[in-house]
Amino acid sequence: MSWFKKIVDAVRGSEDFSDIKSSTVRDILNGNILTKKFFQKQYGLIIMIAVLLFLYVDNRYQCENQQAREIELKKKIQDVKYESLTISAELMEISRQSNVMKKVNESGLPLVESTTPPIVIEDSIPTK
Repeated sequence: MSWFKKIVDAVRGSEDFSDIKSSTVRDILNGNILTKKFFQKQYGLIIMIAVLLFLYVDNRYQCENQQAREIELKKKIQDVKYESLTISAELMEISRQSNVMKKVNESGLPLVESTTPPIVIEDSIPTK
């Protein structure tokens, strides 16, 4: 903290605060305090602080918008996952052998279930 104290002492030693000390609340409210010598020297700093304040507020606004968008997209992803699970379950239900046979019989197709198991054909060429 000693470096901070040195800076404060340097500012106090080089500036005349008598005109600021004589200011009243009325001077602050109507803006007359900005016409004092100390504040006229610090206009650049005041403008920089105001710009940084606006940038900070804008940055926070953008972050809140991004967070809201992220929450919205997470909800959409969750909905799509649930829809995908539902469709997958329906597909599994429809593609069961008993349901396929039921649909074939209902549509009147002359198809019969095979009694011989499928034959596995093995590749005789070795893979590299």
